[in-house]
Formats: sequence, structure tokens, C-alpha cells
Amino acid sequence: MKLVKLSLAAIVAAGALSSVASAASLEEAVKNVDVSGYARYRFDSKNTTTDDTKNYHRFTSDVNFKSALDDNFFGVIGFRYDSRDASGERVNATTQVGQNSDGVDNYGQTFNVRQFYLGYKAGNTTITAGRQVLGTFFTDDMVGTGIKLLNSDISGLTLAAIAFDNLQNDGDIGTRGLFIGENGSSEFVYDRNLYGVAAIGSYDPVSFQLWYAALDSVAQLYALDVTLGANIADIDLSLQAQYAGSSMWADNARTAAAAGALPLDDAQFAAVEAGAKAFGFDASAGYVWFDTDTNSLISFEDQGSFIGAGEDILDYTLINGENKYWFLKASYTFADKVRVGADYVSGRVTSGNVSVDEYEAVARVDYKYSKKLNFKTWYSYIDRDSGDKGDAKHLRFEARYNF
Repeated sequence: MKLVKLSLAAIVAAGALSSVASAASLEEAVKNVDVSGYARYRFDSKNTTTDDTKNYHRFTSDVNFKSALDDNFFGVIGFRYDSRDASGERVNATTQVGQNSDGVDNYGQTFNVRQFYLGYKAGNTTITAGRQVLGTFFTDDMVGTGIKLLNSDISGLTLAAIAFDNLQNDGDIGTRGLFIGENGSSEFVYDRNLYGVAAIGSYDPVSFQLWYAALDSVAQLYALDVTLGANIADIDLSLQAQYAGSSMWADNARTAAAAGALPLDDAQFAAVEAGAKAFGFDASAGYVWFDTDTNSLISFEDQGSFIGAGEDILDYTLINGENKYWFLKASYTFADKVRVGADYVSGRVTSGNVSVDEYEAVARVDYKYSKKLNFKTWYSYIDRDSGDKGDAKHLRFEARYNF
């Protein structure tokens, strides 16, 4: 039973084309190019009690070319096209490529070189250097420029070390609008360097990840993930537990260069999820708790590799107060093609003397047309008894082709 999709397991195989002294000729290199990536279309319709309904078309494609260069060297180049249009409106349409076309995830333009790095593999050690996906426990798909080292000399165990600067101003960084430093500073959180080490292991029936990362002058992040798995009478069972936290170097931040201080403090996170899968059915139940005295973060970009449920209600990138949630997820797959499921997440957020109860209900349908072409749609409804965010509705349709 495959227990965990390890954060760094696929990163060595994705990347960016480069050249080195005495490298293979272009003609020779092209013969052995591996191509990977995807093309994806999304339609999103969002409505909240504090905003009108907004509909968007989004077109995204990542294409990565990997080639052996010379001896143990390899290079990878990855291109990205990403644009979003306001549905039914010519205004804000961004499907063009060119001037004033910034794309969606802040790469600088709609069409861009997303990854560009050189790799070297000797035995069980791989080093990659250049612009690449970070691949940490605390990030999802953001990129940066730096060095990554992986070693698997010990059977079942991968050791990793990373050092990155020039981090992407990713839209999924909840703290991306915060200034760090003395009043008047114009340095954002993502302007800092990121360093980290990890141990990732799999010894049936246990797999684990142990991570430490330092976001210079902002915070130290740490996480432990342990998963147990077993198969009893053709029923796959799993139990996953996580503990994580942040230790803040910065005491405060600001939402504008000259704004008042936003206090920052350390945070803790704990979660557990139990799951079962058999005869087309799969279900899981879990509990998530995270807490800070003022404001903090647990994940740097998006949900990272943290346990979660629902679609929109859980956010670990900029947290406030004490947060407690429990969740249920269940689905059934027909003929290995159509999967019908639902999530329910319920929780309470307590900040100071104010508590807000909220829940999210999600209905979803996935259709696996082929091994490479998949369709999915889901509808999310969030109900809050009070608070500035209010209720929310979110419908998504997605078509994705992997190659």
C-alpha cells in the first residue's frame, strides 16, 4: 500500500534545460528529451455575502523538457502559460501574450520560463541548481532560484537540503502582502531567503517526513508527519498524524510600508486522519487544531503537505487565534471511471473573546475518461454565524490532460 506521496519524490524528474562544458550536442540531446506536464482548463464561480458573484475562465499549461547533457549532468527547462478571463466580459481578459500580461501566479507574464536548472546525479546523490519548484512540506508549487540536494544512500530514507533566494511572489502565500522590518521598510515576506533540511522515509508499514525550514528574518518552520498503513481482508486502512509549528523571528509586520504594526507570535499545529478504502468506497475522518496568540503562519504557500479537507475553509498561511475543526470525507467510484463524493468540515475560530462557528460542505464528481484525461467538478458552500468573511459559495469545473 502506498502510504504517502513524498514532497520531493517527483522533483528530481521535473526541471530546466541548461548547458555545461563538453556537453552533448543539441542534436544528440534532443533525441533523449523527456517531456512531462499538463494542460488544464478551469471555470470558477464564486459568491460571498461581502461580494458579488464573480466568474472566471482559467487556462494553464506547464511543459517540462528534461535531457541528459554529459556524463552525470542533466538539464531541464519548463514553460508555463497561465491566464484568467472574467467570464462574459472583455474587460480583464488576459488570454493574450505580451505587454501588460502578468499571468495569474505572478511569474511576470502570461507565458514564461517557469523552471530552468542544471542537475548532477552521482550514485544515490542528486544536486539541482537554478530556478525550480521548491518541493518542501511548507509549499505547494511555488518556485525559487537555489540549490537542492537529495541523498538516498540509506535504504528507504531520503535526506534533503535546500537553499533558495528570489522566491516567487505566489498568490497562495497568505503573508505575501506583509512588510517585514522597521517602519518604512518595503521588504515583503517573500523577499527573504529560504533554507531547509528534511528526512523522508518509508519502512512498511510506516512512512514519515521530518522537516525544518528557516525563512530568513521571518520564521522557523518545523513539521513531523507519520503514516501507518495496513491491508486487512482486502480493506486498506491508514492512520496519519502530524505535528508542526512556527517560531517567529519577526515580532510584527505591516500591511503597508507606513502602517501600524501587526503583532506576530509562534504557532502550533496538530492533526490526525484515519481512512479506509475497499470495494470502490473510500472514507476518512479527522481533526485539525492550530493556534497562535496573535497572528502567525504554519504553511508558507498554499496548504503544503498538511492534512486538510474541504476546498476553501482551511487556510494555514496566515492564521489568527485558536482554530479547531473536525471533518468527514467519503466517496464511491463506479467502474474505475466515475467518482462521486462529499466532504464536511466543521469548526470554531476563537480570537480574543470572539468565537465564530463555521462549516463547509462540498459535493464532488470526478470522471476519469482515460489515464491522461480527467474531468472534475465540485460545489462548496461555507456558512459562518458571524465574522467579516461571511458565507461563501464556490463552483468549479476542471478538465485536465497530463502528458
